[in-house]
Amino acid sequence: MAARIFLSRFLFPASSLAALMLTACSGSQGPIDGSKAMTHVQAMVGFGPRPFGSDALAKTTEYLFAAVDKLGLKPKRHEPLHEKEKKTIRNLYVQIDGDDPVNGPILMFGAHYDTKLTSGHNDAAHNFPFVGAIDGGGAPAVLLELARVLKDRTPKLKCNVWLYWIDAEESLDWTWNDERALLGSKAFCAMLSATKVLSRVKAFVLLDLIGSKDIKIDKDGNSESRLQDIFSRAGTAMGVADRVGKFPTELEIEQIKAYARRQGQPEKWGITDDHNTFTRFGVPSVLLIDFERRIPGRQQTHPTTDFHQWWHTAEDTLDAMDADSLAFAGNLVMTALPELETFVLGRK
Repeated sequence: MAARIFLSRFLFPASSLAALMLTACSGSQGPIDGSKAMTHVQAMVGFGPRPFGSDALAKTTEYLFAAVDKLGLKPKRHEPLHEKEKKTIRNLYVQIDGDDPVNGPILMFGAHYDTKLTSGHNDAAHNFPFVGAIDGGGAPAVLLELARVLKDRTPKLKCNVWLYWIDAEESLDWTWNDERALLGSKAFCAMLSATKVLSRVKAFVLLDLIGSKDIKIDKDGNSESRLQDIFSRAGTAMGVADRVGKFPTELEIEQIKAYARRQGQPEKWGITDDHNTFTRFGVPSVLLIDFERRIPGRQQTHPTTDFHQWWHTAEDTLDAMDADSLAFAGNLVMTALPELETFVLGRK
């Protein structure tokens, strides 16, 4: 999972978390089955650490391919060799046909399935077993559930839906390095551009860090506001508005901007992730992520017992997850689907 722009180590001052305690997850409100998704996470975690270029990552690719194929869909591989890293990028994608499978508009959902490289670093603290249950397991499992549900949806969507499992998202260096991160989505977007498919992609929705027991979906300053609004309305429709877009708070956003000003930087805020790649290629994109308050040591000025801080630690395991949280994320997407379809069909 990627890094916050400018403030990957910025410590937010205290805020009133007690006033923002979250309610029950309500993940069962919809067709996505969290137990089925959790079964997929268990299988992926069973391969162990899955960093870009590893044998375990290749085994995970085969698992995902077989799971999609079993649904009666036709998964495709995009597997270019990354010249600098001398490793094969293993992107996987599938189309669920709309009215015009060949030339029609595309609504794309993506999730990375590689895990953070936690071996071979100079700092011993960065070398530890890391299976990435939430960060690299939860979101791709939700995509498999979306595939299961969308293939038989009645009525079918007028637009085509692409589900895209992304390799090589994580920075190979421990500290975020733009040159050694997001390699899978960069190669994929370049391929889409070269094959003249990119112009048909009218919206990209990225899921990341999905599955924590106390799941929430955060705001992101690098996401398309119209798409964020669609998911906010979906949360309200599900009766879980308190779980969508509460963090960072407006006060914290102002603090981020003030920090940027003091550093002589633009007043930008947001998260660097695979959706940024699609944005740079001209595709309106949105990130659905549970990132705020997940970083150990980030909020040192107030108690952090409200949220489990598992990000890039050995604690990112199956024990940190909840099947209902996986269902919550998938059903949020399903609730937003009619508006997403309207957005896609309305873009020229």
